[in-house]
Amino acid sequence: MKVSSLQPPTPASIADWSDVSELQRRMIEAMQSMSAMAGELGVARTVREYCSDRRKQALARHMIAALAGGEAVSKSEAEARGSAEYAKELDALQRQLTAAEQTIALYDSHKCAWSTAQSLLAMEREAVKRI
Repeated sequence: MKVSSLQPPTPASIADWSDVSELQRRMIEAMQSMSAMAGELGVARTVREYCSDRRKQALARHMIAALAGGEAVSKSEAEARGSAEYAKELDALQRQLTAAEQTIALYDSHKCAWSTAQSLLAMEREAVKRI
């Protein structure tokens, strides 16, 4: 290979104002979305954190009648787990957990969009410094 045939690398194109303003707009939108979701996110995290306890409480509520009637704990537990009301309550708890997980995933996607825009803006800032 001839040395004379090598050409210096061309500098990467620097973003113009419209690119930077678009990144800023995306970052602001993501931040506003995250702020708007703060209450929902708190509830969703609480639902996720206490899901196991809520299932145990549901089982206990359905065992009370049998235990009050003098049944053994194992028998009252088996009857409670087999009841249709308990199954409905578990289904409702599962739907709440699914909604909570969806809310958390949506928040995480907004957070990722914000982080991406922040990184791209930082790269553009460094590119401008090198000029």
